[in-house]
Amino acid sequence: MLVGTGCSDDPAGDTPPEPVVDLAKLDVGPYPKVERPVTTTPSWALARYFEGVRLSSVVPLPVEIDPQFVVPQAGNLNPAFPRPGEDLTKRFDATFDEDTKGLIAGFGTAARSHEDLNISQGIAIQALLFDSVGAAQSAAAALHRRGFGPDATVEPIKSARHSDALLWWRPDQQRVTGWMATGRFVIRVGSWSDENKELEISDLSAVLPLADKALTITAERLQAHTPTPVDRLQSIAIDPDNMLVRTLSLGLENGTDPAYPMVRDARAALHGARDFADMRRMNEQAGVDRVSEDKATVYRTRDVASARWFLAEVGHDKFLRPVEDPVGLAAANCYEYIGPAVVSRYFCAVSHDRYVAVVSSEQLPDARQSISAQYVILVNAG
Repeated sequence: MLVGTGCSDDPAGDTPPEPVVDLAKLDVGPYPKVERPVTTTPSWALARYFEGVRLSSVVPLPVEIDPQFVVPQAGNLNPAFPRPGEDLTKRFDATFDEDTKGLIAGFGTAARSHEDLNISQGIAIQALLFDSVGAAQSAAAALHRRGFGPDATVEPIKSARHSDALLWWRPDQQRVTGWMATGRFVIRVGSWSDENKELEISDLSAVLPLADKALTITAERLQAHTPTPVDRLQSIAIDPDNMLVRTLSLGLENGTDPAYPMVRDARAALHGARDFADMRRMNEQAGVDRVSEDKATVYRTRDVASARWFLAEVGHDKFLRPVEDPVGLAAANCYEYIGPAVVSRYFCAVSHDRYVAVVSSEQLPDARQSISAQYVILVNAG
């Protein structure tokens, strides 16, 4: 979700009353005005998915591996898996299910160093949780054995830090890929240089240390994390803070893949942030502690003043041009994005109490209707 790149002062001072809005007169189009029902007894499929979402709080951010990795990798929009009903052989490869027996859930993140692929390096990290230590060890071996497929030209290499890591070097892509089991987890890392590939330079030393570092940091995080016991997965609340209750549901399919919501802490929500440094700054200064994502992204801030400040920051971006706000909702701000990044064209944002919501769309009327519906939901949720 797009947010601004402003640098105004920290939230402080008196907060004026919120404008009075006639909720009945707002144009919400096809969107609901009431809070969504969130089950307290999730299905096995939904429980697995939200265990994957919870892993986002554990898996390191790419920038924590190396400060250069600040550009989110395209195609990483559904990082938790498996989504209910998802065929993982389409996300990964045809033998994935066979190679990962006992898989519970996973989470992946990826980023590169520059917007221009031709001068970039990249990093990808996945953590896969299994139902037993043995299943994780078997999966690591099977995934490594399958590697890039029978037609790829690869070389086995050794990790400088982890004797039990299983790594391949693929010179034609200037890519190292590795798998390592640790407890009930399998870590998969990828490190590559599009720049060296473009220049036809082969340099393993440019990517192997980053893969090693990613294995080390991810293993440390996972070893300090206690996953939910398998027999308790369906008893864990998927929305303990009522964030999804307050978040407008997409209720549709996004392309060919069903879209599923996420609820994460502020750090975990930085996975995939378009402007990592500024998003972290805004979260910290506004005291954001929870973020829910669906049709809208809803941020829970410290207090009302912090929410108002965060809302103003959303528009502090040189590539955002203000456009007409929704009729009857003066508290909302809408923008057209005119920059180079591949993001939605229109964005609208609004705050209520300590919450800030942001929606995006390729169509301005849809953005206005969805932010109006989201405002009604925030008000009704209290």
